[in-house]
Amino acid sequence: MAGALRRFQDGMAGLLRIRTAEEGLVDRPAYVSSVRVGPRLHALLVIGEDGSEIGRLPLAGRGHDIAVDRERRRVAAFARRPGYFAVIVDLDRLAPLATINPPEGHHFFGHGIFSADGRLLYATENAFLGERPRGVVGVYDVADGGRRIGAFETHGMDSHEILLAPDGKTLVVANGGIETHPEFGRQKIDLSEMRPSIVRIDSGTGDRIGETRLDASLNRLSTRHMAFDGAGALWFGCQWEGERTRRPPLVGRIGPGGEDKADLIAFPDDIAPLARNYIGSVTASRDGTAVAVTSPIGGTVFVFDAERHSLAKVHALRDGCGIAGAVGHEFVASAGDGRLVGVDDPGLTPIVRAAGVEFDNHMRRVG
Repeated sequence: MAGALRRFQDGMAGLLRIRTAEEGLVDRPAYVSSVRVGPRLHALLVIGEDGSEIGRLPLAGRGHDIAVDRERRRVAAFARRPGYFAVIVDLDRLAPLATINPPEGHHFFGHGIFSADGRLLYATENAFLGERPRGVVGVYDVADGGRRIGAFETHGMDSHEILLAPDGKTLVVANGGIETHPEFGRQKIDLSEMRPSIVRIDSGTGDRIGETRLDASLNRLSTRHMAFDGAGALWFGCQWEGERTRRPPLVGRIGPGGEDKADLIAFPDDIAPLARNYIGSVTASRDGTAVAVTSPIGGTVFVFDAERHSLAKVHALRDGCGIAGAVGHEFVASAGDGRLVGVDDPGLTPIVRAAGVEFDNHMRRVG
C-alpha cells in the first residue's frame, strides 16, 4: 500500500500547482491545512497569514489533522478516520519525506504528534481485530523513514487527538469512547457502552500515569480535541452522542498539575444551542491567555478567557472548524467554503476566500 500511495502522489503532482517559498516556509507566519480541491482530489495547503498561497501538495485521500515539528520544519499530514496513510512533509521544499501506513488490523484516527526531539511520531490508531476494538498509540521512527517501532495502549477506544504535555515527556490522549470498525465506515456502534476518557502516558515506557473520566451520567460525552493554555492547563472539547434535546457542557479544563478531575464549563443557556452539541477543534492563542473552540455544524467560534475559565466571545462562522493561534490576529480560522478569517476582539476580519478550496477540520500554525 505504501508504494501505491507514493505512486499516486507522484502522478498527482502534475495535476496540482505547487509553489514553494524561496526563503523557507517558517520564515514568516503560515498555516497548514488539509483541503479539498476538486472531486475526490485532496491536498495539503500552506497559506500565509495574509491569505497568500505558499504551496500545496497532493494527498492520496481526505486529510484530517497535521502534526508540526517547527524546529525541523516538517509536518505529518494524517488521513481522516478510518485512515491508512500519513505523509511526513519537508516544508521548505514542500516535498514528501516518507509515507507511513499502519499495520494490518489498524487504522489511523487522523491525529498524531512529534516527540520533542522530532525523532519519533506518535499516532492514535484503532486496533480493530479481536473481540472489541482497542485504542493504541503507534510509535514511528521518523529518521528511519517512518518505520514502526512499537505501540502503547491508550486504555480506551476511539483514541482521537494526542498531545505532548509541556514537560516534553508525557503524552495526553483523548479517548472518544465510541466503538467503530472500518467494515461499517464511520458508523458508531453501541453508544450505550461509551467510556470516554483523557489518559496521560509516559512516552518512554508506555505506562499509564494518569486518567480523567467524566461522571457516569456523561458517558455519551465523547472527548476528542485538546489544547494546552499558557499556564499548562489542558482544555478539551466534546461531542454529545445522547439525547438531542439535552445541552451538556461541551468544554472542559484539567489543571496544570494533571489532576484526575476535570472542570466542565457550560455555555450560557442562550448560547448553548449555537454549538449544536458538537465541538470540532480546540486551540490556544499564541500567548496562551485565550482558548478557542469551534462548532462547524453550529457555525460558531467560541473564545474563552483561559485565566478566568469563562466564555469571553462568540462569533458566527458558517462551517468554520479549523483554528490556530495567530501573530497578527488573536486566532485565524478556516471554513469549508474556502474562507480564512482573523478572529479578533471586535469580530471576524476577512483575510481571503481561496477559490476552488474547501478547508477541512483542522489547521496548524507552522511559521
